[in-house]
Amino acid sequence: MPKVADDKIMDLSSRRFQKIAEENSALKTYVAEVMQRLRQNERLFSRLFELESQVLKATDPEDLCFTLLRSLRSGFDVDIVRFWLDRSSFMGGHRLDGLSERDLVWVEKDEISAMGVARKPVWLIQLSSENPFVWLQPQDSHLGSLALLTLGHPEHPFGVLGLGSIDRDRFSPDQSSDFLQHLAQVIGLTMEHAVAQERLARLSVSDVVTGSRNRRFLQPHSHQPMSQWFGPNVAVACLYLDIDSFRAYVERAGDEEANHALKAVCDTMHQFVRGSDPLVRMEGDEFALFMPGICAKKAEGVADRIVKAVAYSTQEKGKLTISMGVAFSQAGQDLTVKALIALADQAMYVAKALGGNRFEFSGNQADEG
Repeated sequence: MPKVADDKIMDLSSRRFQKIAEENSALKTYVAEVMQRLRQNERLFSRLFELESQVLKATDPEDLCFTLLRSLRSGFDVDIVRFWLDRSSFMGGHRLDGLSERDLVWVEKDEISAMGVARKPVWLIQLSSENPFVWLQPQDSHLGSLALLTLGHPEHPFGVLGLGSIDRDRFSPDQSSDFLQHLAQVIGLTMEHAVAQERLARLSVSDVVTGSRNRRFLQPHSHQPMSQWFGPNVAVACLYLDIDSFRAYVERAGDEEANHALKAVCDTMHQFVRGSDPLVRMEGDEFALFMPGICAKKAEGVADRIVKAVAYSTQEKGKLTISMGVAFSQAGQDLTVKALIALADQAMYVAKALGGNRFEFSGNQADEG
């Protein structure tokens, strides 16, 4: 065989071996990249499973948000985590006061849709001075990229979760967003579930007519000393009231208007007390109000203003008045809840026996404080 032909065959074989070697190298590189992505995904889903386990233990929407903020920052290595929540959505009923402005920003109705964020479940943005994101704050100028996760139904989202990184390539638009879409669904459903659970819990201890607490709310506290409910060394006043001649009012006005009147009395009481002071509908037209951290003199002033305000107001079927009893548990006295209610109830009956439209203190406590 001529030498030239041998050389050609050797050259062809060499090139084929070289091509196979290159293909092998490329395949090895591809397999290594796939394995790396698999390991990364395994770690991500492991963190997601851990996150799901933690959020399921959250006791209320605020606790859930704290858990998400903490877990996402530490477990997913991001520089900022922030919620933008629609104030007009079901989340608007939860003030979430414990979250800072850096963690939570309230947006107005339809603002999420107007931003165009709701058009898809996840947006990946590379940030720059030429490509800013208007919801970010001046102190966020160090961020290089941002992932926006739409929370809730795409047509009616209740919020957006932002994950920000100083790395411009962390959330670049050419990356896959499957994992982030799954994360958005998990977080959205978990937040909806937490709010629904809290609403059910609140309804179970709330009076549907007046919006005050009901007797079920008192059950775990009834035999406790005041210190177990309101803290040690805290003075507590209890105002117990009954609407004068309410049965006659119901016969005259009807059940529906009577319910409006009950609600009006409660609304009047709320004008003179703190929102955190428990108001409990005991039965019918009887209510107990607890005011911790108040002296007897101030309790007397509150009682006087409530009695006068109710008498001055006019319901559709006429005026109403109330009889009120005021009892006081000194800081060192630490009466049980049940005992304090009984004292206030007795004082209320004294006020009613004296003609109603007045309040009376239990014993000589009007002189205390």
